[in-house]
Amino acid sequence: MANDPLTVEQLMHLPAFQGAKIMAGIEGMKNEIYYVDSMEIPDLTGWLRPHELIITTGYALRDEPFLLSRLLEEMHRVGGSAIAIKTKRFLQEIPEEALRKSDLYRIPLIDIPAEIPYIDLTHSVMENILNRQLAVMRGVHEINQQFTHMVLNRRTPELVVLLGKLLHGEVAVLNTEGEVVNSTAHFTAERIADKRPIQVNNRAVGYVALTRIVDQQDRFGQMCLDQAVTVLAIEFTIRQSLQLQREREQESFLVELLSGTAGQEELLRYRAKQVGIPHVGQQYVMMIALSDPNLDQQKKEELLLTLLNKINQGEKPYRKGVLINDQLAVICATTQTDVAGQREEAKHYLENWIGGTMEQDVYKEWRCGLGCIHEKLEDLRLSYREAKRALQIGSLIHPAQSVVHFEDILVEDLLEQTRDHPSLVSLSRRFIVPLVAYDQEFGTELLATLESFLRTGGQTKKVGEELFIHRNSVLYRLERITEILGVNLHDAETRFRLDLVMRAWKLRGLASDAEGL
Repeated sequence: MANDPLTVEQLMHLPAFQGAKIMAGIEGMKNEIYYVDSMEIPDLTGWLRPHELIITTGYALRDEPFLLSRLLEEMHRVGGSAIAIKTKRFLQEIPEEALRKSDLYRIPLIDIPAEIPYIDLTHSVMENILNRQLAVMRGVHEINQQFTHMVLNRRTPELVVLLGKLLHGEVAVLNTEGEVVNSTAHFTAERIADKRPIQVNNRAVGYVALTRIVDQQDRFGQMCLDQAVTVLAIEFTIRQSLQLQREREQESFLVELLSGTAGQEELLRYRAKQVGIPHVGQQYVMMIALSDPNLDQQKKEELLLTLLNKINQGEKPYRKGVLINDQLAVICATTQTDVAGQREEAKHYLENWIGGTMEQDVYKEWRCGLGCIHEKLEDLRLSYREAKRALQIGSLIHPAQSVVHFEDILVEDLLEQTRDHPSLVSLSRRFIVPLVAYDQEFGTELLATLESFLRTGGQTKKVGEELFIHRNSVLYRLERITEILGVNLHDAETRFRLDLVMRAWKLRGLASDAEGL
């Protein structure tokens, strides 16, 4: 075939080599010839090439015939193809050792008639080689055009099948995780013999996997494989571009959805379907943030993006996250029906997402706020607002909890929205300010003791455990509080008022929550 390399056997059928005879090395008739050169100097090293045909008159060997054996040894070392000698010019007889080495190394020794000009021999061989190479290049060019057309028309499966036929084996395109993207019918991962990386910007984005190794001497096969790898890089670039576009569309839709500017329910469901976000029934919003004030902005962004990528990789149950103002808003599908189940589910998610990817010291700094469960897409804006409030207020009211539900801060949410109400101001002056002033003057912790007493339902033992003091010290502090405020801490109405104003006091310094994103 025109695409096949020229062999010694085919060489002997060229018109210029009529009358030539094989003297030895008959088993090397299948040797392929890629180059042709003449040799009339005794220097044998440094210039010979693999698959090369050497033509000589034997002039350099006339006084030292043993050099022919050395030439054969050097040809064997570099992978030469054959030696053609005009024996009648200067060598009347070929040494037996040379004939023996010719057979041993399978490098044919060819006796060519002395009257045939060098130019006829070399021209004939070069013309044949160039014609075959041209046929290969034309074939590869046609293959490249087919490959490119298939990729641009999104027919990658057909490209893979064609490549398999060209290489006479099973072929697959794999992603970076080793998962099969496209393959021929009988491809199996267990049979992979070779993998070629598909690179975009010097980074492997996938692989071409083969069930047989393409021989280095199979130039056509190697070139087809190279063309396939190059063209498939375009396919992966297109895939990445489409994926990036889809992610941007999803991100834009999620921001509009959570802000409440995306439209009514019917329109929302249509747009969600268009950007690849399914409607899965019950959903809620989870807000995630890093609370460590010592983290620089770049490190925080890296951690948030790492977490976002891991969240968005999951498929079941469905969840989709978007980064908004240094916080992650995650829409989570759920089958839970109560707050306790939702909270446990969120804790599980957070541990799974963060535990295996973050440093342990950073793990402790993640906080999460949960909104209520809703069935309609248009109501997710409410869950988003609730999750933000739970995250903001929860860090002040429940600092020891990594996951805070909106229902955990319902009272504080109400109080924060009415924090300037005259009644709250009056209660604060009546019950909080005197204790703050006393603590500042005498270095005591009466306000912290009162807060723990109210939160634990008056259990003085728990108060002592929280503050690391003896129960008698707790009782003494409560007596001082009673004297300073002039109240009865066991009176239900008094304790309600104290609890209310204490919750409002803990919210001091919390910035008013904007309704926008």
